[in-house]
Amino acid sequence: MEFKEFLEEWNNDENFIRAHTSGSTGCPKEILLPKYFVKESAKRTNEYFGIRKNSWLHSCVAADFIGGKMMAVRAEIARAIFTYEKPTNKPLQNLTHGTEIDLIAVVPSQVPFIIENKDVLPKIRNLLVGGSPIHPQLRKKIVESGINAYESYGMTETASHIALRKILDEETPFKLLPNISITYDKDNCLVINFEDKTEIYTNDIVELVSNTEFFIRGRRDHIIITGGRKVNPVEIESRISHLLNQPFLITGVPDEKWGEKVIMMIEGHNKDNNLRKNLNDILEKWQVPKDIFHVPTLPRTANGKLMRIKDLSFLSSFDPDNNLSS
Repeated sequence: MEFKEFLEEWNNDENFIRAHTSGSTGCPKEILLPKYFVKESAKRTNEYFGIRKNSWLHSCVAADFIGGKMMAVRAEIARAIFTYEKPTNKPLQNLTHGTEIDLIAVVPSQVPFIIENKDVLPKIRNLLVGGSPIHPQLRKKIVESGINAYESYGMTETASHIALRKILDEETPFKLLPNISITYDKDNCLVINFEDKTEIYTNDIVELVSNTEFFIRGRRDHIIITGGRKVNPVEIESRISHLLNQPFLITGVPDEKWGEKVIMMIEGHNKDNNLRKNLNDILEKWQVPKDIFHVPTLPRTANGKLMRIKDLSFLSSFDPDNNLSS
């Protein structure tokens, strides 16, 4: 979808817009978002970043995705300037150096180029990073760059983010935007409540810091049960992320002995001979991956988000580094 098409949809007589979920935990699906609901989300973000008439908003995210759609809506309701570009991992090159953009939307894979070329690109007042988690090493580079950047939490069903946090050296809690409240269900998964009584149940395991602040600690549907013990892959990835410079995933596969066994997939073939030892030093015995697979590319959604797919039969083509723990 082009932005022109989306803006025609936004301004037509229907009371909703069509959007598609990312497919990170299953098949992508089309959903209908009420326009009043989308508008309220846009207002919250505009208020947070001080977006007004003649502010400049720019999207490096396509109109196919909720992150791109919402940038257009924010500009529409604020009567701000809106520009966009075809998404690449080398963004902003066609914009004039020395100008200042009030809010730019990107995904994490676009951030390294911006950091490396910030002296010849437009000045960024606020950089909004969404779509997938931010690797600790990228977080460190963002902080060192001095760019004023924010990480978002949200999903298509919530019409983009419901909470933001400034990107700092240490991970801080996400902070809710106005007119939203949260709680959790019996499995400690986040439940989001909106002012219009809309209630959205998520699969995101949450640690509440206060009524308005929270950490995401993984997903219910990603939990691996191995030898009767529960392993949260997101927690493991966070604990070992400093060990690798390459993208990687922790996931589980069926196993005759353990029910499921923990495995690790690493993108690329640069092997670290100390990885086995480091994993055993950091993790509990049952958390250590039984097998490590080096693959050319990891599964990703259309917008580049790493995806935990159920069908891992393609791994049969690769020889694992195995027997990391007994």
